[in-house]
Amino acid sequence: MPRPSHATTASEQLRPPSFGLAGCAVTGAVLSSFLFGYSICVLNSCGGLIAVAFQWCGNDWQSNCIASRGSLGLVNASVYLGAAIGALLSGRSWVSALGGRTQLVISDAYFAAGALICALSQGVGTLIVGRFASGLGLGISAIAAPLYIAEISPREMRGKNAAMHGTFITVGILASISMGIPQGPPPSGPGEVLEGLDAWYWRCLLGFPFIVAMLQAAWFLWLYRVDPPSMLVQKGEIKNARAVLYKIYGQTMPEKINLNHKGQAALELQLKDLKEAVDAAKAVPRIRVVQAMCDPFLRTAVFLGVGLAAFQQLCGINGLMAYSNSLFAEAGIPPASLTLASTLMATANVGASVFSSRMVDHWGRRTLLLAGSFCQTLAMALLSLLLGKGWNTWLPETAIGPAAVVCFTAFVQSFSFGLGAVTWLYLSEIYPMEIRGPSLSACGVINWLSSFVVVFGTSFLTLTSAVHIFGLICFVGFAGTYTWVVETKGCAMDDSPLTPRSGRGSSPLLTPTSPRVDYKKMEEDSDEELTLESERGAGMK
Repeated sequence: MPRPSHATTASEQLRPPSFGLAGCAVTGAVLSSFLFGYSICVLNSCGGLIAVAFQWCGNDWQSNCIASRGSLGLVNASVYLGAAIGALLSGRSWVSALGGRTQLVISDAYFAAGALICALSQGVGTLIVGRFASGLGLGISAIAAPLYIAEISPREMRGKNAAMHGTFITVGILASISMGIPQGPPPSGPGEVLEGLDAWYWRCLLGFPFIVAMLQAAWFLWLYRVDPPSMLVQKGEIKNARAVLYKIYGQTMPEKINLNHKGQAALELQLKDLKEAVDAAKAVPRIRVVQAMCDPFLRTAVFLGVGLAAFQQLCGINGLMAYSNSLFAEAGIPPASLTLASTLMATANVGASVFSSRMVDHWGRRTLLLAGSFCQTLAMALLSLLLGKGWNTWLPETAIGPAAVVCFTAFVQSFSFGLGAVTWLYLSEIYPMEIRGPSLSACGVINWLSSFVVVFGTSFLTLTSAVHIFGLICFVGFAGTYTWVVETKGCAMDDSPLTPRSGRGSSPLLTPTSPRVDYKKMEEDSDEELTLESERGAGMK
């Protein structure tokens, strides 16, 4: 077990305000979470109408054909391709140096541009460009928002505040689906055409993120220009870091520090911990993820993080949410009730996310991940049985549709209080400061590429095949979580069970003077350079 942080005992004397400076900063940050959820599901209710509007099937009434599935799949999935590139950019040193708040403002520019392009689009090409631009913002903010929330929050409330990221993703999903209720279903025959609201309302849905993005940009540029203490310490602004830390805990910073005062002593020890972590990070060169994979101290956290990031998307959540209307139609839900059914599912999803935000600091990260992935597996197994032919002998055919909605809702709720609420909080806790930025970037790239594959692939899957595939993946993920995930509840961000400070001496990367390794060899950029070095050594002999 890792040793407790210096300030653990003393910090017990502190009681941060439930909504203070950190609460205001978190309120602004979760607007990115809202945009996250809104962007991934906005096409669920209007995708069919867009297919008819642009005549992807070659006529003015048909919405479901191979061409429309391919086009809609590309439009839907292009946001994830952009997100993968955005996540890759967020791992660059010059981007990380900007800090979470500035990164969120940059992401707002991409969200706003993407929303405008989509709202004014004239075909599949411009839709893909607009969605890709939004994806760039999504990839940056999906890493910056939870990390900013975790860093700005007092450690006693970090789990609760970080879980709000997942909660507002579900709120964004609910908004994107429920705002589509005024629309009707796509035409069902040659005699029907798009008219009235159905002909143009989808442009409003695609353009709505522009308003939210501008609101968040104004929030962080003018209303709350607050950077986390850890970021200020990295910049050398110790005085500002101390002031922000005191404000986060609702304390007035005294003119002279009195270490006999328990509250002040606790905050000064937290600040000392931050300084030590920053100094340790500066003492070693920039570490790349490939190097960390070869380091005995870091490799477990790297591989576990990448695996968890991939599992979060490969479980199928975004594919099922993006195409829930069409999957519900296949299960037997009437066309006029499809969006309403998806809205009910999204509403239940918000409830589960609110529940998880209250439980993440009580039940722990590992418990929620295990419970969530197990319930996801159970929901897919039950739906698979319901769709089997054997059940048709006693279960009325009209009941299959509502039963599918219930199983989908259980699946989405399970994801929301497990993988959805915990994944990025867990990833931000298991990496030491030296590799946190590059590692989270790598996890983001894997996460979004996995989502691209899932969302594009799901557009061609039947309901039964989707249930079987994603159910199996959830089971494998549950087994992996049980085997490798360890609890991080209550640990300092720079002292996790996977990378405890007490074990840093076993890392050739973090302790380059260690006699256990020739560190110069680990700085080589390629196998060719390593070979040349070996040849030079042999020549000298």
